[in-house]
Amino acid sequence: TVRIDGKDIRALDPALLREKIAIVPQKSVLFSGTIMENIRWGNEAATEEEVEHAARMAQAHDFISGLPEGYHSRLGQQGVNLSGGQKQRVSIARALVRKPRILILDDCTSAVDTATESKIKEALKQYAADLTCIMIAQRITSVMDADKIIVMDLGEVVGIGTHETLLKDCKVYQEIFQSQIGKELYANVQSK
Repeated sequence: TVRIDGKDIRALDPALLREKIAIVPQKSVLFSGTIMENIRWGNEAATEEEVEHAARMAQAHDFISGLPEGYHSRLGQQGVNLSGGQKQRVSIARALVRKPRILILDDCTSAVDTATESKIKEALKQYAADLTCIMIAQRITSVMDADKIIVMDLGEVVGIGTHETLLKDCKVYQEIFQSQIGKELYANVQSK
């Protein structure tokens, strides 16, 4: 069973359950309208200050402020006038302004550079202190500091634990680490 606050979700009103959850998919879905309207789609009652705060946490404020009309800049359909990383950051801000109890991040920083991803993760650490955050990722650096990591291989759970535990006990996690991090470390050592 899946439980939220100790209650089986099958016993909860689906509408109330949906109000507690925010999802940021890998492929961002933006709408025609302003950036402000796109972020407020997560919470129509959000003030401009709340929208800006969410955008700052999502590392979107700087590029939004740099646009000619800032938060009131109009987006084309699907946000065609933004880069992939910018779209993802607007989508993250939309989820954060919702103030969910459960935040699901589905590989939603795949189009941002690692430095920006680190800043987003730092902001999320403070923000997510009182909520459940489920992060789906392919980059091991995205999940290394999670409380619990679930490693899946071909649709099956092959390991559960912290980064340190999985490095010792999970062959699939070790292989992922070696292929993503080990090569980078080796390359950096060789180039010095």
